[in-house]
Amino acid sequence: MTDFIVKFVSKKISKIRWRPKADVKSSPSTTFTTGSWDDEQNTVCVWQIRDKIASEEMEEDAIALEHEPQKVFEMAHSGDVLDLQYVSSDIFAVASSLGNVALMKHRPNSETLTNVYSWDKQHHFRTSDNCPCTCLATRGDDWIASGGEDGRVVISAVGQRQPIQTIEKADSCTINALTFLKQTEILTVNSFGQLKTFDLRQDLDKQSQIFSVTENHTPLLCLDKHPGQAHIVATGGEDGMLTIWDLRQEKFPMTLLEAHTGAMWEVKFHPNNPNHLFTCSNDGSLWHWDGSSFSADSIPSYLPGKGKDISKMAGVISPWLSLETSRHKLDIASLLPNKSLPVNSMDIESSTLLCGTDSETVYSINLPMLM
Repeated sequence: MTDFIVKFVSKKISKIRWRPKADVKSSPSTTFTTGSWDDEQNTVCVWQIRDKIASEEMEEDAIALEHEPQKVFEMAHSGDVLDLQYVSSDIFAVASSLGNVALMKHRPNSETLTNVYSWDKQHHFRTSDNCPCTCLATRGDDWIASGGEDGRVVISAVGQRQPIQTIEKADSCTINALTFLKQTEILTVNSFGQLKTFDLRQDLDKQSQIFSVTENHTPLLCLDKHPGQAHIVATGGEDGMLTIWDLRQEKFPMTLLEAHTGAMWEVKFHPNNPNHLFTCSNDGSLWHWDGSSFSADSIPSYLPGKGKDISKMAGVISPWLSLETSRHKLDIASLLPNKSLPVNSMDIESSTLLCGTDSETVYSINLPMLM
């Protein structure tokens, strides 16, 4: 049975993110940040989960209390928090429904949170009316890319007022999510059901490649790239479908998987064990997709490595590329006890997954199989 703790936070949580470790040798993070939405006064909060104390003498309730997240600091935020991404271990960027992007700083083991920098009206229509900044992505500790309802992609550098680059005509509709595919390449999904790549070294008003799921143009709402193989991308749609893309394939780049009954708000590969995938939805569900049972003998014939020594390729081939040809089935598990209001956001660190909901709760879920 999944071990989880529920924390009532008195705010609808739109985004939740673990603070990244300072370096690979550090212990798993115990600090995370949340942003709220749909309130008269929205906030950004920093939380701390105290280290687990193993003691047979402690009562079960006392142990649970020890794991319950404690609020470290709270700061008012103008507009809904539409995205939140860490730039470094102590600086994160926040996207606002007012079109602004703000940089906030909190040091580890510190109870202070400061607004370091802000780009006001980063996203706006030609009439100068601001419009929501819908998504963020970071590259290293210096670059921040943002997308908005204005269809623009703006790339900024920490500490610089003027953007490094702006793709004015990235889209004619809302950009719902984006990520750095490579150092000089941006990947986006939009409300027209398209996935696009942009090479920052080329003409900024020209996309290098466009993929579409179906002719119905169902909006794509979220995306995540495989942490070890950037050509493997997962996206989620307004129809709840999960799509796995192989960006190297032009004719048949995707595999469609029936998933949630409501819009999929976020999809994430486990950062260290990408055979595990997680999705959350407007239907109130949070799912764990386990592809670890797939073996390399089900590699599609068109993929590099087919016919070679499987033992040498096993560590390279991803199960997500062999879903249609494999004899195995994905193991899909629900991680919440029952469906509630929408699960808007999630993030996973080591074996602990966090999610935030419209029921004004934060779940901390222990997944020992990922330790």
